[in-house]
Amino acid sequence: MDDNYLLSKPYLLNSEDLTSDDINAIFAKAKYFLGNYTKGAKFHDLRGITLALAFFEPSTRTKLSFELAAKRLMADTISFASSGSSLSKGESLIDTLRTIEAMGVQMYVVRHGNSGVPKFLQENTKGVVLNAGDGKHEHPTQALLDSFTLYRHFGQVEGLKVCILGDILHSRVARSNINVLKTSGAEVMLFSPGTLLPRYMNAWDLPIASSIEEAVEWADVLLVLRLQRERMESGVLPSIREFSKYFGVSLEHFSKKPELVLMHPGPVNYGVELDYRVSSFPNCLIQTQVTHGVFVRMALLSLLAKFV
Repeated sequence: MDDNYLLSKPYLLNSEDLTSDDINAIFAKAKYFLGNYTKGAKFHDLRGITLALAFFEPSTRTKLSFELAAKRLMADTISFASSGSSLSKGESLIDTLRTIEAMGVQMYVVRHGNSGVPKFLQENTKGVVLNAGDGKHEHPTQALLDSFTLYRHFGQVEGLKVCILGDILHSRVARSNINVLKTSGAEVMLFSPGTLLPRYMNAWDLPIASSIEEAVEWADVLLVLRLQRERMESGVLPSIREFSKYFGVSLEHFSKKPELVLMHPGPVNYGVELDYRVSSFPNCLIQTQVTHGVFVRMALLSLLAKFV
């Protein structure tokens, strides 16, 4: 592949900043890594670069995925968590950034519970910031690995019909996926309880399914979102049983359309948004998403390292 290609921006903060050329370059690089990786293999793309994994909120899949990606690219990595740090003693976020930067860090993978923190950090550093999830705002790498999984499964993303199900209102995964899928030429539909939909839908101009049966019939792909516990207990839903009955994906739904592809960013609440039995179907790509996540993040780190 052409290693001279640069992303359109020297950072990744928002999925809406990604052009179709950016997405194609990321996919091509991820495909290269996927095809050339063997157990224990190392690539030299980040040799000599120090990368900080700055995770200010809990994460398992994303943090481990980025950590593995950085190690395969031979980056020098440091891991930072807000608990036990000087932030808990009152140090400001900008002071923490200055401290880390003074150690020679050139790239930052940032996850934070507040929207806009990666952008704020990028505005205050000469380094490269990559958004690993900020508040209810964005999770661009999740959207990229989701679309890459579809690209690998179908051969293309353009023209696919993808229905996003679940808590759209609070989901940074939904927001990022809508942007990446639309940029890639996919059709997108939403399905959710009215209390978990954004009040103003015209900003996205997307159709909304009226039933799970309509969503299944229309879609090539169901992208199911996790229902967070605080939503289960906050009163926005009559009951978990009712949500599962009317908005969850059951074995019966899946069996009626065996070619239907099912995806979920994880972790899954089996028995709530998804019947556990469908996880064994070949077209359930949840574990494939996890595998592809490492290679997509390797691709992003490699392409962004050119700006260091």
